[in-house]
Amino acid sequence: MLQYIIKSAKMTIGKHKGDKMYYAAQVSQPKITTTQVEQRIVNATALSRADVRSAITALAEVVREEMLAGRSIDLADLGTFKVVSNGKRMTTEKEVTEATLKTPRIQFFPKQEMRQQASNVHREILRPGQTKPKTQTKPEGEPSHP
Repeated sequence: MLQYIIKSAKMTIGKHKGDKMYYAAQVSQPKITTTQVEQRIVNATALSRADVRSAITALAEVVREEMLAGRSIDLADLGTFKVVSNGKRMTTEKEVTEATLKTPRIQFFPKQEMRQQASNVHREILRPGQTKPKTQTKPEGEPSHP
Protein backbone atom coordinates (compact mmCIF):
# COMPACT_ATOMS: atom_id res chain seq x y z
CA MET A 1 0.00 0.00 0.00
CA LEU A 2 1.23 3.47 -0.84
CA GLN A 3 0.33 6.17 1.64
CA TYR A 4 0.33 9.90 1.07
CA ILE A 5 0.14 13.00 3.22
CA ILE A 6 -1.15 16.33 2.01
CA LYS A 7 1.42 19.08 1.63
CA SER A 8 1.16 22.64 0.42
CA ALA A 9 3.43 24.98 -1.48
CA LYS A 10 3.20 28.56 -2.63
CA MET A 11 3.45 28.64 -6.40
CA THR A 12 6.21 30.85 -7.79
CA ILE A 13 5.45 30.58 -11.52
CA GLY A 14 2.54 29.84 -13.84
CA LYS A 15 -1.12 30.77 -13.73
CA HIS A 16 -1.31 29.99 -9.99
CA LYS A 17 1.68 32.19 -9.09
CA GLY A 18 1.31 33.41 -5.51
CA ASP A 19 -1.44 30.87 -4.72
CA LYS A 20 -1.13 28.18 -2.10
CA MET A 21 -1.58 24.80 -3.79
CA TYR A 22 -1.96 21.35 -2.24
CA TYR A 23 -0.58 18.01 -3.36
CA ALA A 24 -0.20 14.44 -2.19
CA ALA A 25 3.35 13.53 -1.12
CA GLN A 26 4.21 9.86 -0.76
CA VAL A 27 5.10 8.72 2.75
CA SER A 28 8.39 6.87 2.92
CA GLN A 29 7.85 3.14 3.40
CA PRO A 30 10.25 0.80 5.16
CA LYS A 31 12.23 -1.42 2.85
CA ILE A 32 12.60 -5.14 3.14
CA THR A 33 16.13 -6.14 4.11
CA THR A 34 18.32 -8.71 2.40
CA THR A 35 17.94 -10.91 5.48
CA GLN A 36 14.14 -10.72 5.17
CA VAL A 37 14.33 -11.58 1.46
CA GLU A 38 16.58 -14.52 2.25
CA GLN A 39 14.20 -15.77 4.95
CA ARG A 40 11.17 -15.55 2.66
CA ILE A 41 12.98 -17.50 -0.05
CA VAL A 42 14.09 -20.10 2.53
CA ASN A 43 10.46 -20.42 3.68
CA ALA A 44 9.19 -20.76 0.09
CA THR A 45 11.80 -23.29 -1.06
CA ALA A 46 13.87 -26.22 0.16
CA LEU A 47 17.03 -24.11 0.02
CA SER A 48 19.10 -23.34 3.09
CA ARG A 49 19.74 -19.77 4.16
CA ALA A 50 23.42 -20.16 3.19
CA ASP A 51 22.40 -21.37 -0.29
CA VAL A 52 20.06 -18.42 -0.77
CA ARG A 53 22.68 -15.93 0.45
CA SER A 54 25.28 -17.47 -1.88
CA ALA A 55 22.87 -17.32 -4.82
CA ILE A 56 22.03 -13.65 -4.18
CA THR A 57 25.73 -12.78 -3.85
CA ALA A 58 26.57 -14.69 -7.03
CA LEU A 59 23.69 -13.03 -8.90
CA ALA A 60 24.93 -9.58 -7.87
CA GLU A 61 28.43 -10.43 -9.10
CA VAL A 62 27.15 -11.75 -12.45
CA VAL A 63 25.02 -8.62 -12.92
CA ARG A 64 28.02 -6.37 -12.14
CA GLU A 65 30.29 -8.25 -14.56
CA GLU A 66 27.77 -8.27 -17.39
CA MET A 67 26.92 -4.60 -16.99
CA LEU A 68 30.63 -3.74 -16.99
CA ALA A 69 30.84 -5.61 -20.31
CA GLY A 70 27.89 -3.55 -21.61
CA ARG A 71 25.47 -6.46 -21.82
CA SER A 72 21.86 -6.56 -20.67
CA ILE A 73 20.86 -9.04 -18.00
CA ASP A 74 17.47 -10.75 -18.32
CA LEU A 75 16.22 -11.91 -14.92
CA ALA A 76 13.31 -14.10 -16.02
CA ASP A 77 9.96 -12.87 -14.66
CA LEU A 78 11.50 -9.83 -12.97
CA GLY A 79 12.81 -7.94 -15.96
CA THR A 80 16.04 -6.74 -17.54
CA PHE A 81 18.92 -4.62 -16.27
CA LYS A 82 20.66 -2.56 -18.93
CA VAL A 83 23.41 0.04 -18.93
CA VAL A 84 22.47 3.00 -21.11
CA SER A 85 24.43 6.04 -22.23
CA ASN A 86 23.25 8.44 -24.90
CA GLY A 87 25.30 11.00 -26.71
CA LYS A 88 24.82 14.74 -26.63
CA ARG A 89 23.58 16.26 -29.87
CA MET A 90 26.30 17.96 -31.82
CA THR A 91 26.12 20.16 -34.92
CA THR A 92 28.70 18.17 -36.94
CA GLU A 93 29.70 14.52 -37.17
CA LYS A 94 33.31 15.34 -36.23
CA GLU A 95 32.18 16.84 -32.92
CA VAL A 96 30.75 13.48 -31.80
CA THR A 97 33.40 11.91 -29.55
CA GLU A 98 33.57 9.81 -26.40
CA ALA A 99 33.63 13.09 -24.46
CA THR A 100 30.15 13.92 -25.76
CA LEU A 101 28.69 10.72 -24.33
CA LYS A 102 26.56 11.11 -21.22
CA THR A 103 27.47 9.26 -18.04
CA PRO A 104 26.27 5.64 -18.21
CA ARG A 105 23.40 4.74 -15.92
CA ILE A 106 21.65 1.53 -15.02
CA GLN A 107 18.03 1.08 -16.03
CA PHE A 108 15.66 -1.66 -15.02
CA PHE A 109 12.93 -2.68 -17.44
CA PRO A 110 10.35 -4.79 -15.60
CA LYS A 111 8.44 -7.50 -17.45
CA GLN A 112 4.80 -6.84 -18.32
CA GLU A 113 3.47 -8.80 -15.33
CA MET A 114 5.65 -6.79 -12.96
CA ARG A 115 4.47 -3.51 -14.53
CA GLN A 116 0.86 -4.62 -14.11
CA GLN A 117 1.45 -5.24 -10.40
CA ALA A 118 2.05 -1.53 -9.91
CA SER A 119 -1.54 -0.80 -10.92
CA ASN A 120 -2.74 -3.21 -8.22
CA VAL A 121 -1.09 -1.31 -5.38
CA HIS A 122 -3.64 0.21 -3.00
CA ARG A 123 -3.24 3.94 -2.40
CA GLU A 124 -4.63 6.12 0.37
CA ILE A 125 -4.48 9.72 1.52
CA LEU A 126 -3.68 10.13 5.22
CA ARG A 127 -5.34 13.19 6.73
CA PRO A 128 -4.49 14.55 10.19
CA GLY A 129 -6.89 13.35 12.90
CA GLN A 130 -8.64 10.94 10.58
CA THR A 131 -8.77 7.28 11.58
CA LYS A 132 -9.85 5.93 8.20
CA PRO A 133 -8.86 7.73 4.99
CA LYS A 134 -11.67 9.56 3.18
CA THR A 135 -10.10 9.33 -0.25
CA GLN A 136 -9.04 5.90 -1.39
CA THR A 137 -7.97 5.10 -4.90
CA LYS A 138 -8.21 1.45 -5.82
CA PRO A 139 -7.28 -0.04 -9.15
CA GLU A 140 -10.13 -1.27 -11.27
CA GLY A 141 -11.14 -4.79 -10.40
CA GLU A 142 -9.73 -4.66 -6.86
CA PRO A 143 -12.24 -5.94 -4.30
CA SER A 144 -13.57 -3.51 -1.71
CA HIS A 145 -12.55 -4.06 1.88
CA PRO A 146 -15.18 -3.53 4.61
